[in-house]
Amino acid sequence: MLSLSKMYRPITASPFKRTQVHCEIEPCQALKPFIRCFWGTEIPVIENVPDNRDGIVIPDTCMDIIFYVNHTENRSDNVFCAIDERSFQYTPKSNSAGVLMSTFGIRFYAWTAALFAEDKLDGSKNGRFPVEQYFASIYKELEPHIFREQSLLGRKAAAEKVLMKHFRPERADSDLLNAINFMLENDGRLKISDVYTHTAVSEKKLERVFMRNMGISPKSFSSLLRYQLLWQEMVSNRGFDVLDAVEKYGYTDQPHLLNDFKKRHTMTPKEAVEFASKNK
Repeated sequence: MLSLSKMYRPITASPFKRTQVHCEIEPCQALKPFIRCFWGTEIPVIENVPDNRDGIVIPDTCMDIIFYVNHTENRSDNVFCAIDERSFQYTPKSNSAGVLMSTFGIRFYAWTAALFAEDKLDGSKNGRFPVEQYFASIYKELEPHIFREQSLLGRKAAAEKVLMKHFRPERADSDLLNAINFMLENDGRLKISDVYTHTAVSEKKLERVFMRNMGISPKSFSSLLRYQLLWQEMVSNRGFDVLDAVEKYGYTDQPHLLNDFKKRHTMTPKEAVEFASKNK
């Protein structure tokens, strides 16, 4: 499983962004194969500042536990975000100006959230749920620390202890990991029948495995992987060429690539890269 996290590092729409309002930090070594990052505000901030409002959440193939803490009213809201297939605009949790807020998030790789969850993830795709619906014990133990620890590093340390306690390695599914590894090695451009052949697992069984662990079908996940890998290349390769990408990622032609990307990202590649660069 460690090899998967080294092979694949999903990114957001603003992968270079780091401010007091939003930053990402790496997990400890023991959790690196399972947690993409911890993220949130370094310190509580006044809600409705422009930097906290301008954002888009793209399909990064990750799942997040998010705590929104209202320090003014001494309460918190929480949400578990499952895998998304489309982008959506981010809006602040509070609608009241002048409210002191902080945010803390735990970002799982798509195939690792099930190792900490207390229920199967069938039917969770594109969903928003109370954290306790899938992570009741983690929520119960972690929420008091979210109030007690107001710094991002303090919350990270508390979350790591709780996550290590509730880690369920026996839930790791070799068929799932084998299929994802094969998809990554081939940039998500495979025919799904090739995945069934490679894993020597029937279509119905692999569908059940993916739905139980990620709430999404193998075909849909492979398509999201291709989009994410394409997006990573766009922002990291200054010499990115659309025509080369058409061949590399198995698109029929340039319009096919552009239409698929805009469907996922809500922007053209040029607009998306400009947005990412603006938020450095």
